[in-house]
Amino acid sequence: MGYCQVLAENREFRRLWFAEVVSFLGDFFNTIALYAAVVELSSGTLAFSVVFVAKLLPVFLMTPISGPLIDRVDRRKLMIVTDVARAACALGLVVAYRMGSLWLLTTLLVVMVCFSGIFIPTKTAVIPQVTQQAHLGAANALSAATWSVMLALGAAAGGVVTALVGIEPALIFDALTFLVSAGLLVPLPALLPQSQGESLGPVDRSFVAGLRYLRRHRYLSAIISLKPCMALGGGVLAMLPVFATRVFSEVSGPGAIGLLYTARGLGALVGSLAVRKVLGDAPSTMRRVISPAYVVVATSWLALSQAATIWQAAAAYFFSAVGGGALWVVSATLSQLESDNAYRGRVFAVEWGALTLVMSVMAALGGVLVERYGWSVRDVALGSALLLAIPALLWLGVLTLTGASEAER
Repeated sequence: MGYCQVLAENREFRRLWFAEVVSFLGDFFNTIALYAAVVELSSGTLAFSVVFVAKLLPVFLMTPISGPLIDRVDRRKLMIVTDVARAACALGLVVAYRMGSLWLLTTLLVVMVCFSGIFIPTKTAVIPQVTQQAHLGAANALSAATWSVMLALGAAAGGVVTALVGIEPALIFDALTFLVSAGLLVPLPALLPQSQGESLGPVDRSFVAGLRYLRRHRYLSAIISLKPCMALGGGVLAMLPVFATRVFSEVSGPGAIGLLYTARGLGALVGSLAVRKVLGDAPSTMRRVISPAYVVVATSWLALSQAATIWQAAAAYFFSAVGGGALWVVSATLSQLESDNAYRGRVFAVEWGALTLVMSVMAALGGVLVERYGWSVRDVALGSALLLAIPALLWLGVLTLTGASEAER
């Protein structure tokens, strides 16, 4: 299924996709500006990990709330409300920066990410509602590619703009993008969390019922563990601004941070669009891609631990994102095919919660090891490479245990 064809034939998905384009662009302006603010307000490596964790951990804490909420209310309205709330938080970041308060900046960021903890799994849950099943692979690839392109463009532009005109304009721009995104979502139809199974009786919308659903569907549970396992490399991702500003003597500042984020974005673009285009959408093929994709990520972190220049570091971040992009699309498509619409809010809330918890723990651990125990950021990259070999081996076990019949689903 061609990408242009999916956009042309699915008006509702097209609106959702345009909203993603705008929102992601602002997100990466925000990211570069925040890290530049941390450089100004703090001299410690641990501060980078604190901000990194603040952008992730609240999503996990919101999981018991966001999952049942997504499966109870109109998902279109929920996305609009969370977009508006995030715009208000982004403007609050400007106030915190003017006050020179890293504590207030981090607090407002946490509140903002709490709303993202509702929006992100909601968006993932509605993709099957606004596309045909035959379009799911292409739709998820486009969604992942949007993140990738906006990471590349947003990080590059954010680095340049932040360096030229300062941090505040980047944060204000981020607030405006959330409002534009909300406006694009307004014309969507009601996106109710209902399924055909409800004709047999009411569905329990509690968080515990969602966990029971996952326990009954172990194959689905294995699939939604793929992204959290990828987050075992969270320590080296948190160290990206350190690699950009404190490792290589020839470069430093927002422009260098933007370069490494741009490399990640381009790699994820290749991993999401190109890999899917070559391999196709057959579930059996997607399942076989998973372990090799983990190996690509692990090998990239190993190369990063030995990088001698910023360009070698950029190449490592690029190839790690190629493997990560492929994993992202495969896990999203397989999990949407396997899950019931009435439970998708809780399924994807659990997935995102686990992802952000693992990422936060690994990022915090990386910061502590560097700041308190004398590790170098290169040591963190090497440790991440070793950890990523674990899920590569575990997935081979999943393929074996599920048997040939599951493998051909």
